[in-house]
Amino acid sequence: MQDVQTAIVGAINAGTLVGLDAANVVIQKVPSDRNQALPAVVISPTQEEMPPSAGVNDRDDIAYNIVLALINNDNQNQTANFEQELNWRQNVRRLFHNQKLGPLTTENVMCRVKPLATVHPDAWSANLFLSMLVVQVLCRETRAQG
Repeated sequence: MQDVQTAIVGAINAGTLVGLDAANVVIQKVPSDRNQALPAVVISPTQEEMPPSAGVNDRDDIAYNIVLALINNDNQNQTANFEQELNWRQNVRRLFHNQKLGPLTTENVMCRVKPLATVHPDAWSANLFLSMLVVQVLCRETRAQG
């Protein structure tokens, strides 16, 4: 899973999120703005899924679900930075949806993007812009342990 998250960081940093420093694209255990310079993209793992009847004789398919949290200071302003923040969300979706992620130490079959809250109302009430997506990275892994 760490390999997948690191590849996502690399893909975002190679993309075009105008106004976002590469140092602010980070992997964390849970999405949080604590001790984080903003604006930021926080990349965090969530549950894996084992698609039923997926894989081949010696390899299994596993879906790694990774939360991408776009976080910015908003101070409950309804218009400030909104176009830029929505553009980040759109560019992240375009970067990963129906694409392959690589290079990885395992075979990547496909990525899909599942939208979550466009603007999280509880975060907004706390003076933050928080927009979340899940990048589902479908991989085919060998059954060997290691």
